[in-house]
Amino acid sequence: MINIKNRLPSFKEMKLNILTLTFHGDLESNYINDYYKKSIYQVRISFFLAVLLYGFFGLLDMNLASEMRNMMWLIRFSVIVPIGLLVLVTSYAKDFDKYRDITMAFTMILFSIGLLIMTIITPKPVDFAYYAILMVTFVFVYTFIGIRFISATLTGIIILLLYEITALFIIKTPLAIISKNNFIFLSTNLVGRFAAYSIEFYSRRDFFITTILENNQNEMTELNDELEERISVQTEELVKTNRGLIKEIEFREKVEKELLSTNVKLNKLLNDTVTGLVSAIEYRDPYTAGHQRRVTQLAVAIAGKMKLSKDEVDCIRIAAMIHDIGKINIPVEILSKPGSINQYELELMQNHPQAGYDILKEIEFPWPVAEAVHQHHERLDGSGYPNGLKGDDIMLESRVIYVADVVEAMSSHRPYRPALGVQKALDELKINKGKLYDDHIVDACLKLFNKDNFEFEKKTSY
Repeated sequence: MINIKNRLPSFKEMKLNILTLTFHGDLESNYINDYYKKSIYQVRISFFLAVLLYGFFGLLDMNLASEMRNMMWLIRFSVIVPIGLLVLVTSYAKDFDKYRDITMAFTMILFSIGLLIMTIITPKPVDFAYYAILMVTFVFVYTFIGIRFISATLTGIIILLLYEITALFIIKTPLAIISKNNFIFLSTNLVGRFAAYSIEFYSRRDFFITTILENNQNEMTELNDELEERISVQTEELVKTNRGLIKEIEFREKVEKELLSTNVKLNKLLNDTVTGLVSAIEYRDPYTAGHQRRVTQLAVAIAGKMKLSKDEVDCIRIAAMIHDIGKINIPVEILSKPGSINQYELELMQNHPQAGYDILKEIEFPWPVAEAVHQHHERLDGSGYPNGLKGDDIMLESRVIYVADVVEAMSSHRPYRPALGVQKALDELKINKGKLYDDHIVDACLKLFNKDNFEFEKKTSY
């Protein structure tokens, strides 16, 4: 029996340093280039927001320290905000990535120094209000500005030391206040480091998995190229030698055997890749272990009942097996959450079809698998996601997978509710037939259960 835990790469397999989160060899530079390229747009937006908030907090100066307002605004708008905007403009420079971490870290430290200077010149007890704003700086350091875990940790420690020096030796803050602030700041730093570590780890693991998939794709391409080259050479030799019909037949038989052998290798490589993806998803979400296989079983049975073409059935089979691949981007805590989820968590969950499409779109499947995964939560009336497609704008393969997904999900246990049973799922199909679900697909599904006595198998292999 396959151990699902072995499907996700370990630190050792990825050659990833558990403390510094760095790859060994060329993979590290490849990751850094890829990460900087993909994240720079988000970093610019987040950094612009940081500068904007820094300036916006000038309203706080008017209300809490009006007599020091001019001095405060001199610090904010003559020094800190212009430097922040200069860094933002510099981010468009060609070589910015080489200095990105140190530039962002230095700027956040500068923001913090500005806040501490305002704290020093502000009369008590108003000065303590500016300490709270430091927490916003920690949040940006560890999450939004996209610097590495190590750089974020060092930056957080420097800001914390600057606060300690200011509080103890410059404005002589009472120990009770320092203790309370330290508890808050240390807690914020601890949670922030964990968040920064988790964000970078999952980013690196996704990059590693994507690299493996790309390597597999390249291997498949090389096999095809090698086969084409061998057939070309041998055919040319056949034309030149012209040794008669018998030798020609023998040659063709040899080529056919090699072609069959290569196709078997290609199919095995494709199946192994899909199986690995399935196991990775199920390991991330143990409550739905086997969900994709059962959805595949029912979806393929529905396709057979509808007498769809072989290509359509093959597309449905592969897409159904990995339709939840996008959940690899969702934190495990949300996937396994026993209670109801909030709006932010719901938006993350509803993004998994788009994430799945982004993962699969570069893989050259023989069928439109990525598109089928992308649309498997769309509904006929346009109330689905992620794009709100309607009617025939939704692929037939996706409509089949969606019906199978609903039946399996309702009839199985979930962290937030017990199983509702197959009958309840069939009643749902009847109620919303023609509204949410395709008429013909629902009819085929109902016949499978009511007439053909269809049952989910405990273990199914495809």
